[in-house]
Amino acid sequence: MNTLKMVNLNDFFNLLETLKVTQKKEKTIKINKALNRILSQDIKSKYNIPRYDNSAMDGYALRLGFNEYKIKDITFAGDRKNLNINNNEAIKITTGAKIPNNAQAVIPKEHTKLIDNKLTLEISPNMNQCIKFKGEDYKSGTKILHSGTKLNAQNIALLASQGINKIKVKKKVKIIIFGSGNEIANINTKLNENQIYDINSYFIKSLFSDLNCKIKYGGILNDKEKTIQSKIQESLNKYDIVITSGGVSVGEKDYMHKVLANIKANVLLDSTNIKPGRPVIFSTKNDKFILSLPGNPIAAFIQCMLHLPFLIQKFNGSDDLYLKPMIAINKNDFKTTNNTSHIILGYYDNGEFLAYNNGKYQGAQIAPLLKSNAFAIINNKNIVKKDSKIKIILYTPYFFDKINNIFNE
Repeated sequence: MNTLKMVNLNDFFNLLETLKVTQKKEKTIKINKALNRILSQDIKSKYNIPRYDNSAMDGYALRLGFNEYKIKDITFAGDRKNLNINNNEAIKITTGAKIPNNAQAVIPKEHTKLIDNKLTLEISPNMNQCIKFKGEDYKSGTKILHSGTKLNAQNIALLASQGINKIKVKKKVKIIIFGSGNEIANINTKLNENQIYDINSYFIKSLFSDLNCKIKYGGILNDKEKTIQSKIQESLNKYDIVITSGGVSVGEKDYMHKVLANIKANVLLDSTNIKPGRPVIFSTKNDKFILSLPGNPIAAFIQCMLHLPFLIQKFNGSDDLYLKPMIAINKNDFKTTNNTSHIILGYYDNGEFLAYNNGKYQGAQIAPLLKSNAFAIINNKNIVKKDSKIKIILYTPYFFDKINNIFNE
């Protein structure tokens, strides 16, 4: 196993972009279970939407150019009547009802007066007013959804409009996450004075569960090389991504480098030039991935945000791979240093970003992580001024179909 030197974030994103990932196979599911799943087929419209010319309002269908009209008939949504209309005739019509032949507009009933079956207009309607035309939204045979789309409520409504009940989607990415270290305790156990609970696993599992993945908590790995190696090898047979938290530095009991060498994993990087969160090991074994995170909560979160959303999207064959930044107004001055990328946690609300404690905290802290909902990447910039515009990324990942410059420089 050849370890690599520390990489900066530009090189890291270049590595991600060239990464080869075996896409997940597909399965057929009903659309009532399709929310947040990744579509694995193109969908074409089976029908015109609307299916026929219909009224957008309750009112009267008529031809233009007359002062008075005789009410000829009435038509409702769902009626199968094939009505015709002459010059000075009007047909009462409800929203969604089929437009009569020769009608040129629908005038809302509130702009009319009806006395003794004689209709007079209070305003002059325009040609095609209040008419929804056949195929105006979607024409039959046109592509309405493409493979790789993450299905939201609107997409599912569109599928329902076409009478499509079953679709092909990518199978969920299978992920297992372990805590590690004798100082880490499961939340079901009682702490001794030298232990802390496993925060990282629960936070990460909850954070990414809305993506097309299934994350299992694997428990705590104790500080024994053979145990760690056995668990990782066993997990690689069942899961697409194996995540460990802790044991990636060069301490006496940091076994991850040794374990990865023993299983002949291909280490793609073994640290990144960021603060906090420098220690990380990102490896492949056959077509599986091993993400060995630092143990400190903030550092683990940052490295997971940089790696995991991209990997999940890549496994799913999505076109939207890259974290999408938002523009916010920075609400306090803070300083960083050159020659490294600083990750600044903060709170985003109503277009404004407030850096936690002016960007001063340690990777082992918990409060900055839990009291924030976004972060900014500051690259080679010493001072970020109050009221300046800044790019931030929300904890809940949004994606973009292009590699996007997310640095603040």
